[in-house]
Amino acid sequence: MAAPSPARCSTGGSRPSPPADVHAVRGANTATYADPMASRPVRPLQPTRDERRLELARYFIDEVTPLLAAGEAYSDLSVARMIDAVGISRSTFYSYFTDKAALLTAMGEDITLDLAAAGARWFELGVPADRAALREALHPLFETYRRHQLLLRAITDAASYDPGMRELHANLVERAATGLEAHVKQVEVGGRPNPLDPRRVSLWLVWMLERGLYQLVGPVGDREAGRHLDAVVELVWRTLYVPA
Repeated sequence: MAAPSPARCSTGGSRPSPPADVHAVRGANTATYADPMASRPVRPLQPTRDERRLELARYFIDEVTPLLAAGEAYSDLSVARMIDAVGISRSTFYSYFTDKAALLTAMGEDITLDLAAAGARWFELGVPADRAALREALHPLFETYRRHQLLLRAITDAASYDPGMRELHANLVERAATGLEAHVKQVEVGGRPNPLDPRRVSLWLVWMLERGLYQLVGPVGDREAGRHLDAVVELVWRTLYVPA
């Protein structure tokens, strides 16, 4: 699985430096806006436009998520309200995003990197020593989904009518299935290659997780989410790691 970007505000770490034109928009507020990444070494190459777009999307993730948590629907949020929350101009917004659907796509791309990093903990595990090791490997995936669940729900809802969102959602699932498929191919059970069909088993497990996280884990509290994690651990353990 691809490694995540090293500076990611959407995973709870330090906020990355915004694109240069975002600094320009904030210029009037330099007395109150301190760049926490100023001490980072200067990169030898300037970031690409797409990297700048995703950096800006991370700011929107931080600002839009609380609005959704307060009961707002993404479809009801105006561009004006979102750019005001982030503190950029309309011209800066539209230089990176054609509309708020394009913004949702960019936020989804960034969240996909978070999910890929969380899933890598499991995919790179090999055969877990026991259920506790498997639970520890799956826990980041649950936590990452719960952290981004409101935006992921907005993406899933939009996928029902927006072709771009549908493609983004399909790519998210395919990326996870491909990573799990590679893991299943490497797993040996009882000293022998796993007899399962890696591709089909991976697709079923990923779709089970995608729907289960959406329907069962998203709406509940920490304790119930932990119980669902225990159930998934048992299902995965018996499916992939126990000899038939």
